[in-house]
Amino acid sequence: MRRNRVPRPLLAILGVVLVAALAWAFAEPPLQGADEGAHFSYVQEIADAHEIPWRDSSKGRLPAAFGPAVSTELRTAWLWAGLEPLRGNLAARPLWTKEDERIWARENAKLGPDARRDAGGSNVFRNPPLYYLTAAVPYEVAGGTFFDRLYAMRLYGVALLLVTVALTWALAGVLFGGRREAQVVAAVAVGMQPVLLDVTTRVTPDALLIPLCAAALYLMVLLASRGFTWQRTALLVVVVAAACLTQGRAIAFILPALFAIGLSGWRRLRPPATTRPLGRGAAAAAWVVGIALLALGFGLYASRFSLSDIPGFWSYLWQFYLPKLPGMTHPIGPDWDVENVYLNRFFGTFVQFEVAFPRDLLDWIRVGIWVGLVGLVVSAWRHRRALAARRDVVLVLCVAPVLVLVGVHAASFRALLDNPADPVITGRYLLMLIPLYGVAVAGALSALPGRTRALTTGALLAALVLLQLSAFGLVVERFYA
Repeated sequence: MRRNRVPRPLLAILGVVLVAALAWAFAEPPLQGADEGAHFSYVQEIADAHEIPWRDSSKGRLPAAFGPAVSTELRTAWLWAGLEPLRGNLAARPLWTKEDERIWARENAKLGPDARRDAGGSNVFRNPPLYYLTAAVPYEVAGGTFFDRLYAMRLYGVALLLVTVALTWALAGVLFGGRREAQVVAAVAVGMQPVLLDVTTRVTPDALLIPLCAAALYLMVLLASRGFTWQRTALLVVVVAAACLTQGRAIAFILPALFAIGLSGWRRLRPPATTRPLGRGAAAAAWVVGIALLALGFGLYASRFSLSDIPGFWSYLWQFYLPKLPGMTHPIGPDWDVENVYLNRFFGTFVQFEVAFPRDLLDWIRVGIWVGLVGLVVSAWRHRRALAARRDVVLVLCVAPVLVLVGVHAASFRALLDNPADPVITGRYLLMLIPLYGVAVAGALSALPGRTRALTTGALLAALVLLQLSAFGLVVERFYA
């Protein structure tokens, strides 16, 4: 019975994250998240118009912020609740007095029965429907006014955030042999990541995508560490399929999932050294089939490239991370590199990029990242024998993020071919791999000796909490100071 109980440290972490997430959910005014109005409209189409607009050619052609793209009810909130003038206007503040509420309520009361069902359709309507189908449940349960339903969906995102933190705890438990210290560090690093809190506490499919990707990573590691079973494999397939039905970016998870399944299946089928050549041939054939599946998956994913585009893609990918080599032309798109995505947008920008950490704080975060990477390398060297004994797990953890990021870059490059002005890829896309960030922080700390590690861990956890509070303070200042 005791083994089935949630560990007290995890309960404490979830409690702290819950308080922080609720603060974010209610402090940020409605419809200020990226395309939040359009995402709300998608749910409204399902709940009130009883339609799933995915791939509907008659809808999905208008910019998400364009008025006719959303319902009359939402446009009324935009205008009479003073929400749309907030967007991009740093001097504007919400209309939050009793008189403002009365004015909006008066206009809202004039709406007819079709005011929730007349959305013209936006580009967001091209998204897969799974998140919106699930978000329609809190939408329907809440009922009431527009704001009641919107905040109910934000609270749904808060619950999904807690799932992500719990999955990070579980993943760290598998990787670090159940060491509580490592699990605490990994879970706190994820739960206090300010961009994660900003994104998941608003109406967005990323709120569901992130825990589904966390579950996929956890199942990949289970396959690598505990071996192939049909149950784990089937569950991984279902989770990855659900992620793909939530957001198109999750297609990039197909490759690492196939890799983990193929690797664990090959380990199970691989015969011992004394086995006859026929058995070895069967194992080799299984491995070849796995590699073929990977190649097929990549071919399907990259099928929209022409052969002439492939050199340009690799030039773009190389120059995103490394200096340009002789003979390389300037990559397609604006000047957008690893620092913009992995530092500025992953750690320091909020509320549609209207709020950002100051440059000097980002410089300190950059130093912390480099120190952490050095610590991770030292830790890997110190524990090299243990890592060698778990080489399948290490291989999955190395291959999975690389394949996911290549997939994300491939989608970004395809978009740049159509619109070279928009770099597309941003720090929010890295949140699909957020458990690995937490695990990396815990792994870097394990490079330190006992007492030094304890002191450094305490200082780091305090810094992570302060970083989250600083971001929240900037958001509150933006809207209420």
